[in-house]
Amino acid sequence: MESLSDKIASNIISLSRFIPELVLVGGVLVLILLDLFKKKKLLLPFALTIILFCIWQLLRQWGLELQLLFGGFLKLDQAAVAWRVLLCLATFVSLLISIRSTDLRLKGEFYTLTFGILIGGHLLIMSSHLLILYLALEIMSISAYALTLFAFNKAGSEAAIKYLIFGAVSSAIMLYGISWIYTLTGSLFFMEPEFTDSLLNAPFLSFIIGICLVLVGILFKAGAVPFHVWSPDVYTASPTPIVALFSTVPKLAAIAFLLKWLLIIHLFGLGPVDWIMLLSAISMASILFGNFSALRQRNVKRMMAYSSIAHTGFLIIPIVSLSEQATKGFFFYSIVYVLMNLATFMIIHFFERKENIVGIKDYAGTMKTHPLLSVLLVVLMISLTGIPPTAGFTAKLLIFTSLWESYSSTANPWLLALFTFGLINTVVALFFYLKVPFYMTFKPGSSKAGAKRSNTYCFENYFAGLMVLALLILFFKPDWLLDVINKINFAF
Repeated sequence: MESLSDKIASNIISLSRFIPELVLVGGVLVLILLDLFKKKKLLLPFALTIILFCIWQLLRQWGLELQLLFGGFLKLDQAAVAWRVLLCLATFVSLLISIRSTDLRLKGEFYTLTFGILIGGHLLIMSSHLLILYLALEIMSISAYALTLFAFNKAGSEAAIKYLIFGAVSSAIMLYGISWIYTLTGSLFFMEPEFTDSLLNAPFLSFIIGICLVLVGILFKAGAVPFHVWSPDVYTASPTPIVALFSTVPKLAAIAFLLKWLLIIHLFGLGPVDWIMLLSAISMASILFGNFSALRQRNVKRMMAYSSIAHTGFLIIPIVSLSEQATKGFFFYSIVYVLMNLATFMIIHFFERKENIVGIKDYAGTMKTHPLLSVLLVVLMISLTGIPPTAGFTAKLLIFTSLWESYSSTANPWLLALFTFGLINTVVALFFYLKVPFYMTFKPGSSKAGAKRSNTYCFENYFAGLMVLALLILFFKPDWLLDVINKINFAF
């Protein structure tokens, strides 16, 4: 039995590995004080500095092997470090998008709630205990409910209430599922062998019910069908920098955890249920619903909301492949998705703020008035579709290749169906992603498209341009990123 001194020493070591999260918590406290003492101009620089410092601390953990923190409640490995770095980068760019938004940039609550989502994402990535899973999702959810209100209008209030109601129901369902699983296993440490053995010996129906109830909470946060109902209204009503955050950090954290959870519930192929079939069906439903709903949209942010649902389906594809190569393709896709999505929302926010453009048809003529940003947006839409010469094509090529390899080795008909379905829907995506470039280029300018040319040296040109350049480079030189990813031990 571990002595008290050993426990104290272990917790001290755990705290030293938990510094990035402690820095974020400390940053929240300082942000509150800055806001309290009316130092509002310092809020954004301080928040960005904290995230950069957090990334530096994470990079110092890069070579660490598997460690269990705080008595096994958290799992720290190379994959957890990589995911946390990606979440920090996504949050950093989301904050940069808010530079032009005075209504967000000078509000301390915006930064504290953003940090809340990031902290919840970190805990979710590292969790190895089901109560930590619940805590992490609740931290992210409560912060997201409050951020949805920052539009300060009727639509934002309605979206926040809808988000809160559906989120509360999904959380309650998941918590009930956790308690159900506890009755089957006697433990909530789902990474332990005893947990897996207990699931193998559990009654079939109880096993199904418990696992499915927990999946509800995870899939809700990821925005997968049929737990997507909050996404369109929240994306449309919320300020664009907040939408950029919602579309990346909570979604990727949830799907990354889903990979870990699938490995557990699949029971290494020994379980009584084919969870690959269920997740393949959810993936296909998300892709189908997201794409065909996006076809009918007139508001560009609402179109991106349904696009996000479709991308959730694509992000699930490498998860159901259940191979190490697919996992690495999943991480590559996630990085590319962050670049594509955040750069797109950055440009959308520019047109929304500068020209009051919100509808797809309102982009008519912007190729003449804002040529550089329009060209960048065209490239981004091509990348979101998955067409060369962009990294969006490379990312989809990787996940479909891993999916085909898994089908070749297992002959699972659901994998073949998912492969075929995904390819067809990639073509469908052309018809809504290329709507914006079509109006930009071939339609005469509307009254909302300003007559003056944009400032060539605006912030969006530079930063969005760098992200688009990265997408082009990763198409021609994907090995530069894949070599780094291949060095990460995903502990498959």
